Amino acid sequence: MKRVAYIILYFIILTSCDESSSIKIENKLSKAIIRNIEWGGIPISSQILPGETSSKITIRDDSYYEIDLPATYPLKFYIDLNGDKVYVQTKVSYKLGKEDDITIVVGDTTSVFNPLLEYNN
Repeated sequence: MKRVAYIILYFIILTSCDESSSIKIENKLSKAIIRNIEWGGIPISSQILPGETSSKITIRDDSYYEIDLPATYPLKFYIDLNGDKVYVQTKVSYKLGKEDDITIVVGDTTSVFNPLLEYNN
């Protein structure tokens, strides 16, 4: 009986110490598809159609991606409008803390820039 109690207690401790966080992206661009979205080197989705939201991506400190939470990164993605694609990243960085669940909305007013066109003078 003690063994069963210890096993139950062990699983309760394991599940209560889960410091996982999650992130998902919502595409509110009126007519554009966003593709190959990543945050901090973590791929979020290969494609999000207008009005859709990506699946939730769970991030843990011990995950495959070497990110220590809390972390702050911009989104990087391609905007696809009628077959024309432009690589951009957000001017704003988004913070994901331990045990956070965030939804980042990309819309017509989201400030982005193309880092490939930035010149270091």
